[in-house]
Amino acid sequence: KYRHYHLSQQGGDIAMLSQHDNFFGMLTPRESIEFAAFLEIQKRSFERNDGGYNGGANHKEVAHNILASLGLLGVADRRIGDRTKLDGGDEGNSRVHIKWDDLRFWPGSRRRRPFSNSKCNSGVRTGSAVSKVTDGVMTRKGGGLSGGERRRLSVAMELITEPKIFLADEPTTGLDSAQAEKVVALIAKLAKDRQVPSICTLHQPKTSIWNLLDTFILLAPGGKMCYAGDRSGATEYFKNIGYECPPETNPAEYFIDLVSIDTEDPVKAAADTERIDFLHHQFLDSCTATILSYDDVEMWTPPESGSASRMNKYISTNVSFSSKIRKEMTRISNTINRFASLLQRSLRQNIRNTSVNVLRFGCSAMQAVLFAAIFKSVRDDKPLTKSIADRVALLTYAVVNMSIMSLMKTLDLFARERFVVTREQMRHNYYGFEYLLAKVVSEMPLDTAYVLVHGAILKQLTGLRTSLATLMKTLSLMTVSSVSLGFAIGSLTSSVDTAMSTGVPIMVIFMILGVINPSGVNLDDPPMPIMELLKIASPIKWAIESLVVAEFRDMAFGEKERGLWGNLKDLPRMGALAMVRNGNEVLENLGLGNAKYSQLMKNLGILSCVYLSMSWLGLAFGGPKFIDIAASS
Repeated sequence: KYRHYHLSQQGGDIAMLSQHDNFFGMLTPRESIEFAAFLEIQKRSFERNDGGYNGGANHKEVAHNILASLGLLGVADRRIGDRTKLDGGDEGNSRVHIKWDDLRFWPGSRRRRPFSNSKCNSGVRTGSAVSKVTDGVMTRKGGGLSGGERRRLSVAMELITEPKIFLADEPTTGLDSAQAEKVVALIAKLAKDRQVPSICTLHQPKTSIWNLLDTFILLAPGGKMCYAGDRSGATEYFKNIGYECPPETNPAEYFIDLVSIDTEDPVKAAADTERIDFLHHQFLDSCTATILSYDDVEMWTPPESGSASRMNKYISTNVSFSSKIRKEMTRISNTINRFASLLQRSLRQNIRNTSVNVLRFGCSAMQAVLFAAIFKSVRDDKPLTKSIADRVALLTYAVVNMSIMSLMKTLDLFARERFVVTREQMRHNYYGFEYLLAKVVSEMPLDTAYVLVHGAILKQLTGLRTSLATLMKTLSLMTVSSVSLGFAIGSLTSSVDTAMSTGVPIMVIFMILGVINPSGVNLDDPPMPIMELLKIASPIKWAIESLVVAEFRDMAFGEKERGLWGNLKDLPRMGALAMVRNGNEVLENLGLGNAKYSQLMKNLGILSCVYLSMSWLGLAFGGPKFIDIAASS
């Protein structure tokens, strides 16, 4: 009798405001919404088979309108920040420091009064930005968004899809009472202005929030429904069944108390359970008596998918690309545009993280200086036999250092971004491989710069035989492999803490198995199969072997013939390597006699691709699952 509607979050019909706000912290609200609007318009245009996105400025107009409607234009160009970090820094969190010299005493008191009239423009330091206090109101010139602003931005991100229904999971979480009221009032206004039903879960709403609701459902533990209907009739309904709301009491708090169970007192818990059962059965009886037939119930009908919407006006209606060839060209063009947008976002996120970048540059330089000071036998003149172990150790330290730095940064950043990426993939805005490829490419400029600093200092202060170009090429590919490993771990874990807890032991294992023993390798005692498999999976192994082969291949030692006594003297310290006469014999003792630099680098590249494939699988199959609950027609 009634039409069945299939509303899908993947298709943009359902907007879901999660309990926690997740953004790219280094981006601004304007950039975040423009990115989402661009992808959404492009996707809708291609689905309509009208040739793709038809304008470079339209998505900016959409973003501007949404920012204006939610009152975010004032902070549209401020970085969002990451509120999960205690120190604001470049992530944009605000730390307020009052300048005590600008405070005055209360009249007749020894206490000081902040923000006096004569000092109404005194400075207040917030993180790295300075705010002004004008007419008793503090405004920030920099730093991240406040909790209320972040919540409104979350609402804005969900409105990009022009949803038919809006769901909010505890939208007031983490907000004070004033900000909570503003957010609920905003949702109520959007529901009326856009004719979009909005369903929110609320805990202990204050009176002003309670008055904003049209209808509500009261749920008791165990999912027992004790009321569902108009807010205005709820007080009278409960009064009629013997539970009258006391005067000057917030009805919302009173109703929640009715369905709460005191688990600490068994006697009270039993009474609470009995009361809840009574309320539940009373409500079921009232439903049976009131709703005798669905013929008298007004059913809500979502807008038709083909009806005009605010978003559709930004999509071309010129259906001129009907052939398969033109459509495939459009698909390729859209893929390139999506990749370019993803790459731009990732570059902004990486480059703007100034504090982390400066720290990594400083660490790369300092560690290179430290390594050069430790391994003094690696001289800049002709190589010596006694420097063999030091050369291997120096190259090992360089590889391990760059690998761990790349992995730790990727685990932290990717695990935080995954929540945003999951939301975007749920809407089918782009493919997981496009995102991963953009992330890898965006990491290359900075990682190459770190490698250049580290490698150039090592070459300048030591006598490494391998060229700077070879050193940079090997370390750069190794960082790509470590980044890919970080993506794989991040995509298969559920949080930042889990990713870190998993990634660190894995890297320690790879480091232990990848390090070459400078005293030589016994080829007659091969490792267990599981150990050999873990070695193959270690990017550290391939990078160290590549650099060792490049360093020692065809190396000639600078000493004259040392004789038997010279070899025997170094035997306790160097083992079998004390008897070698050139670099090729060193490689033979290390088990790399037949190894080629090009093949080792190829293996490192293949390993990077394997980890990227694992990351793609993790994003594709590790995300949320959807259940089709649409009734059959």
